[in-house]
Amino acid sequence: MSQPSWTPAPKPGLIPLRPLGFGTVLGKSFAALRHNPKVLFGFAVVVQLVVMLVVLAVVGAVAFTTLSRLNTVRPGSDEWTTLSLGSIAFISGAGLLMGLFSVAFTAIVQGVVAADVRAAVLRENATLGALWARVRPAAWRLIGYTLLYGAAGVVAAAVILGVPFVAVGLPTGFDAMGTLFTVLGMLFGMLCLVVLAAWIGTKLMLVPSLLVLEGAGVRDAIGRSWRLTRGRFWFAFGIVFVIGAILWVVTQTISVVGNVITSLFGPVFNPTGMTELSVGVGGIVGLVITQVLIVILQSIGAVVQSTAGALVYVDCRMRYEGLDQDLMAAMERRAAGNDDGSDPFRPDPARAVRTGFRPPRPVPPSPLPPGPVPGYPAAPGYPAAQGYPAAPGYPTAQGYPTTQGQPSAPSPYVAPAPYTAPAAPPPPPVAPIPPAQESPWTPSQDEGWAAPGSDRP
Repeated sequence: MSQPSWTPAPKPGLIPLRPLGFGTVLGKSFAALRHNPKVLFGFAVVVQLVVMLVVLAVVGAVAFTTLSRLNTVRPGSDEWTTLSLGSIAFISGAGLLMGLFSVAFTAIVQGVVAADVRAAVLRENATLGALWARVRPAAWRLIGYTLLYGAAGVVAAAVILGVPFVAVGLPTGFDAMGTLFTVLGMLFGMLCLVVLAAWIGTKLMLVPSLLVLEGAGVRDAIGRSWRLTRGRFWFAFGIVFVIGAILWVVTQTISVVGNVITSLFGPVFNPTGMTELSVGVGGIVGLVITQVLIVILQSIGAVVQSTAGALVYVDCRMRYEGLDQDLMAAMERRAAGNDDGSDPFRPDPARAVRTGFRPPRPVPPSPLPPGPVPGYPAAPGYPAAQGYPAAPGYPTAQGYPTTQGQPSAPSPYVAPAPYTAPAAPPPPPVAPIPPAQESPWTPSQDEGWAAPGSDRP
């Protein structure tokens, strides 16, 4: 059996596989356009541009057709009133239908952007067909959620702005004071509406990503987005606010520059003198160019906002559910050629966030029952604890009184006799040492030797 070969650690994709910071999400929201420009720019931006132009063209054509009929009747007559009301109804109906058309395509674009962010995180070069295959099962849920969100916004605006009008304006007959309080009430209602829209929009900004990447239903996606953004609200709101502010500044700059350029088109069309025709043609050409640039910029802004929402979704799941570990494991398996086809973005029910924060680890129960362990007496020299009698069969230590109110158990213990060490056994007899045999000394044995310092020669 061959041993698996070593494979280097996979390189990260669009983002590092760790919880993201504010600057990382903000920068990568714009950098995602470079990851797959054919999809994000060629499809998302172009589709939104075409949809906006179609909406403007249809509504403009209906308005021109219906309002031009008013020139055939006398103003103020009953026929003129009927035609004007019919024109308003036709224009409103066309605007509503085109609004639904725009909402449907906008929702699809949000889903495609979320699917492309998923591919960018996993270092996949997904084609438009592959992204659409992932978005298609959730397409109707995306459209339904977007319509529901828009309808809820319309109802909230009607209620909040209509309360001052009905409660103050109508009873006072819109006199001076009534008009003043009505206007103040509507201004306050608009402020409350902006705050409410910012809060709800931030809490639900993860819903498109949840619908596409997790296959969740609309209700489950709303609840899950609400929980995932708990504790990350200001982070997500700051991202959306900064991106919106950048796009607003750029849009206003283009608008001002476009107005300046528009004023220069008159002399170009008629250099010999200014006429109404030259001014009108120059103004129309400059206005069209400016509006096209603004629409393109707004389309790019919608893509960037959708990318930011998908990145915030990834960040929240990394922090609360350990998505970064799942992504890293999936990329390592693919690099080693052991891809099992599992989707790392599918949530694990055991780790799915339920309170908005990482669930605490379960603490195993203690195997010992509460209270003193049976079979072990109290430490010697310390009375038994209040309310717990001494263990049966074990006496209270000598010299220490029992706890007040707790009688000691009868003790069969008898003090032992004083200990006396046994006498040491006598030492064994020692055998006498025989005297050494000494040889007689003769002078011949000592001749030639004298002790140092002696008088002998």
